[in-house]
Amino acid sequence: MHEEALTRWQRGWSASRGWTDYQEVDDVTVVRVGEPERRVEYVATEANATAAAHLALTDSHPAGTSWLAITTDDPARLAANLKPLEALRTEWLMTIALADQASYPVPAPYRLEVSVTPSIIDAQICGYGEIAATGRMAVLHTGAVADLITTAPAHRHRGLAKALMTALAQSTPTPTAYLSASPQGRPLYESLGWTTLTPLLIARTSPPAAVGSRRADAE
Repeated sequence: MHEEALTRWQRGWSASRGWTDYQEVDDVTVVRVGEPERRVEYVATEANATAAAHLALTDSHPAGTSWLAITTDDPARLAANLKPLEALRTEWLMTIALADQASYPVPAPYRLEVSVTPSIIDAQICGYGEIAATGRMAVLHTGAVADLITTAPAHRHRGLAKALMTALAQSTPTPTAYLSASPQGRPLYESLGWTTLTPLLIARTSPPAAVGSRRADAE
């Protein structure tokens, strides 16, 4: 279930981050991230979790740098089944028809700035001499993907994230959008009318034990 939504999210998420090198291997999408702490991400449904885990555990990347994002109805069970991979957190794959998203204005004295290209929409809200909130919408023919939605700590609880999401929705030409919500972000998106499709378990290969930890274990 949710395989099509997962693929649409992955395509937009990858486009947003500039991760354009990806391919399908054994029904697992292999995204070449290339960052020092995150070399590759294996994206799959739970039906293909074993294949994704095998790819992560047998690739040539340093320990701790091969990541996985896998849809599941039961993150705790899947995390146990994926050991020795390290489960990091649960996110939630969400969607909405953008015309149905609730709308909120930018509160004074903040101001909104939007930059639009055919494939990426960037928005930021500024106030009190600094950037207070930022976000992005990757626009593909399969749907849009909201990403990198962030509010600076000093400006939280003022409705900026809702205003930012409103601006992104109103600037997006495609009718449907997806995102992966953190535990902190999920209530925000639910308040805007987004629907949860499925949990998304985020895991990685286990990093090497710290030197101090190894010494303590030996004592």
